[in-house]
Amino acid sequence: MDKQKKYHHGDLKNLLIVKVLEAVKTNTLETFSIRKAARILNVSPAAPYNHFSNKQSLIISTILHSKNEFSAYLKNIIIENNMSDHKQLIILGKHYLKYAYDNPEIFIFMFSQSLSGQDRLNTYEEFHKLFVNAIEVNFDEDNFRKRVSINSAVNVAWSIVHGIACLIASNTISDEEVDGYINGKLFDEISAIWAVGVSKPPIYRL
Repeated sequence: MDKQKKYHHGDLKNLLIVKVLEAVKTNTLETFSIRKAARILNVSPAAPYNHFSNKQSLIISTILHSKNEFSAYLKNIIIENNMSDHKQLIILGKHYLKYAYDNPEIFIFMFSQSLSGQDRLNTYEEFHKLFVNAIEVNFDEDNFRKRVSINSAVNVAWSIVHGIACLIASNTISDEEVDGYINGKLFDEISAIWAVGVSKPPIYRL
């Protein structure tokens, strides 16, 4: 009994999030229930409600957990590849795509569910900062076209990368294209399109 009590109070919140992620990966989120998860985890039906008021609050917490993990993954990649490297934007973009390829269900789940209020703003800021830092390493605002700001340059870069990530996660494009974006020259092509749009000559690559 003591062992079960310790297990319940110490790990239940995280274990419920794990159960939601399992449901996402197996496409069973619609039929997922807190009561069923409690039974599988061998805790009382009321125990999960010490952490989450309902299924939706558990789902929101799982979204935030997933986005934090994704953000941490990207930050670690940048650190491992040297923060001052002028290829930081390439590294960030390609690993953004790789994450979508390796975790398609989780990626779609993270960005198809809506957040509200401060949670939405905090999530936006986390990813926005990653792209701001990567672009600032490559060049300063003097290199932008006259009517292009750092914010618009960041949002365009992020939108291009995120749009392709969605195509990858939803299995919309071929394996050859996916490989071209993550490992080959297709990423160079989209980076050139971005660069032509936002920067003065000479062209800088994404």
